[in-house]
Amino acid sequence: MHRFSTKAIVEGALLSAITVILSFFSMYVPGVGLLADLVLPVPVIILGMKHGLKISLLSVVVSGAVIAAFSGPIRAVTGVLSFGLVGMGMGWALKRKYSPFKVFAVGAAASLVSNIALFLLSLAIMGINPFLQEIEIYRESLNSAAEIYSRMGVNPETVKPALEMYGKILDLMPLLIPAMLVLASVSSSFLSFHISKMILRRLGYGMEDFPPFWQWRMPSYTLFLFLLGQISTLMEAYWPAGILKQVGLNLQMLFTFAFFIQGLAVLAFFLGKYNVSKVLRVFIVLFLFSNPLMAQLVFLLGMIDTVFNFRRL
Repeated sequence: MHRFSTKAIVEGALLSAITVILSFFSMYVPGVGLLADLVLPVPVIILGMKHGLKISLLSVVVSGAVIAAFSGPIRAVTGVLSFGLVGMGMGWALKRKYSPFKVFAVGAAASLVSNIALFLLSLAIMGINPFLQEIEIYRESLNSAAEIYSRMGVNPETVKPALEMYGKILDLMPLLIPAMLVLASVSSSFLSFHISKMILRRLGYGMEDFPPFWQWRMPSYTLFLFLLGQISTLMEAYWPAGILKQVGLNLQMLFTFAFFIQGLAVLAFFLGKYNVSKVLRVFIVLFLFSNPLMAQLVFLLGMIDTVFNFRRL
């Protein structure tokens, strides 16, 4: 029978109490709840890093039991899934002294499992697809925008092409649910990593950071995966079941995002190399995000960089 040290039990109880308090903030305090969601995995990460996977798992179970006693089993399950898997995964990876990218990857994988479980739970218990519900909200806002333009005296034919374009994008969104789950998991893990790093350093624990942003670079094989997505979409005519189209669109969405980030990293390298002022850098980044054509060029820069590595030229 495994016995935990007194220190591990005391710290586990204390951090479980903090987790429960943060969970209640997340559930019942709208403004503070968003911040609490971001901090929730941190107590579990600390326990996993210091005392291992078993004590962090025990802490998650205890926290879930307390939440269930006050808010019901469904809230407890959703709460534990939202922070428990990510916290245990990242704490386990830190305990094993993994590199920052491996810690991040473990967190992203745990977050993806969590998001898929929450998605399936929502379908099974409430019969609601949260992504389709969100898409319908956007569609209603699109119709509202059309009505507002009409009341303002704008010719409907003027805004019709833009509204139709956004409508077509919304029609494709149900096919992109897998990619959205992955991107949400990656974003959640990235935020959890950085928040954990800040808090752990405040508590006196060292935590290795990512390499500088200008050094970030995707492996060269990711270009092949992006091209595979393009080919899969084009081959849809020969496989009418819709599978190839969905696979292709999801691969394109994921690697478009990845290459855009890499393009920003290449840009950051050259801005630093030529000592561009911080004010001008902020202006350039804002311009990129507000100009679709420039954003497309940054994406292309990142994609080509996977082959040529401009930072070594």
